[in-house]
Parts: sequence; C-alpha cells; structure tokens
Amino acid sequence: MELGRCPICHHRISLDAIAKDQAGRELAALVARTDSATGQALLAYLGLFRSPSRDLSNDRALALAKEVLALEAPQWITAAMQQTVDAIHSKRAQGGQVKPLKNHNYLKQVLESVIAGGVDGIVRVEQQRQQASYTSAEATVQRLNDTDW
Repeated sequence: MELGRCPICHHRISLDAIAKDQAGRELAALVARTDSATGQALLAYLGLFRSPSRDLSNDRALALAKEVLALEAPQWITAAMQQTVDAIHSKRAQGGQVKPLKNHNYLKQVLESVIAGGVDGIVRVEQQRQQASYTSAEATVQRLNDTDW
C-alpha cells in the first residue's frame, strides 16, 4: 500500500516495505505508542545520528529509540530531546561542523539540566522556542520587504 510521497525527496513511501522489515515494524509501533510531542522529538533526535551520506538503519534507529526512552520519564526526555535537536541544528546553521552523534552523552547532559530546571524550566524553554520561531519568521518577512525586487 502506497502512503504517498516523501515531502522531502518525493520518493514513494510504501507501508508494505516498512512492514516487511522487523525493525521497521517495531520502530513504527514504538513511535505510535508515544504521544505526538515525544514522537516528533524522538524522530528528530534519531536524525542527529544519521550521517550526510548514509541513512540510519532501522535496527540502529530502533536500538537508539529504546535506549533513549528508557533514560527517563517522557515529560523530561521529550524536553531534553527537543533542546538537544535545537542546539545541534543551531550549531549547524551557524556553519559549525557538527558530526553525527555516536551516543547519548550530550542528551544526558541536557537531560540533567532539564531535570534540574524542573517544570518551570521546561515551560520557559518552550516559550523561548516559540518566540525564537516567531522572531525568525519576522526576520524572514523583513528580509523579503528589504529585498529590491
């Protein structure tokens, strides 16, 4: 059964092909059991392990996902994964050479700070994320307005 096309590469996505791979089935089931925010954060975090030239195997992605979800309760690990992804993406956007992750050590450091910050820290970081994306949108509009068409 064709699900449609990938929004990025426009390759056809086949549910049958995913279901034929044991690790692919388990990974899909694992992500489906999580809430929306945790699933999105987990998939974005797993993407940090992928090298630019190769895809992450389903076996490796499944093992990583199980390890991450076993670290802490979802409310803490979700916030830590989001902060980790945001930090690495901003380093890459600034031109920094950030290699693919090899382990969860960076996430564990972020997780410690998230837990130390408590619930108020999670709320504050989420507000900063929303404000940063709004600021980024404002900057984009401003650049469009400043462009000499």
